[in-house]
Amino acid sequence: MIIDSHCHLDYEPLINNINQILINAKKNNITHLLTIGTSLESSKKVLKIVEKHENIYGAIGIHPNSTTNNLDDLNELIAIKKKSKKIIAFGETGLDYFYKRSKKNDQIHSFEKHIEFAISEKIPVIIHTRDADEDTISIIKKYYEKTKFLIHCFTGSLDFAKNLLDLECLISFSGIITFKKSADLRNVVKYIPLEKMLIETDSPYLSPDPLRGKSNEPANVKIVAENVAFIKGISLEEVANITTKNFKKFFFDEQY
Repeated sequence: MIIDSHCHLDYEPLINNINQILINAKKNNITHLLTIGTSLESSKKVLKIVEKHENIYGAIGIHPNSTTNNLDDLNELIAIKKKSKKIIAFGETGLDYFYKRSKKNDQIHSFEKHIEFAISEKIPVIIHTRDADEDTISIIKKYYEKTKFLIHCFTGSLDFAKNLLDLECLISFSGIITFKKSADLRNVVKYIPLEKMLIETDSPYLSPDPLRGKSNEPANVKIVAENVAFIKGISLEEVANITTKNFKKFFFDEQY
């Protein structure tokens, strides 16, 4: 079994085809999905999706690129979390200094607010980070002994990855590892212990080769798993089993 640890089922075109999306996933041995909120409205949709579908979990949050215009929405996330045990994380939150769509101070405030929510509700945090290595590490360092952090869709350097591992973070890889230009990222995949890794699609974005240019979906997380197996020189079955165990341990404290 394989788990897609990060997708956006409330986005077009996925939201209107969830039943077919689940059928396609099952054909590829993907048993569970984690769908991620990126705004208050998105998070409300996530709640509805997880309540309707048994094998879909949810995370709720406000994306760092949207924080400046939505700071007043932050406190409403707690109310959504309290409505369902299937909301298993806060995020995606974090820092994005590449697009500069939100002020740095607002992003940092929002990031820390999500972390405080996670601590109070005893669930992990899912992080988006881009061109913000130093501040991301600084903030995680303040809180990592109080809650758990997952770095989604990792695209950073090996040094950044090593610093995150030192702070007990889990690191997730997407279809970007299949892109021709991603040789450095494949070296990071090779370095990261499988026991510290998750896999994801970030669908409907980031379709892996050979599907680039098409809408992505959770079924394609199998392609990510196959590429991790190839890079590490291990079997697909081992990648599937270990990343599934990692997911269950990280989000549900299941021990093996």
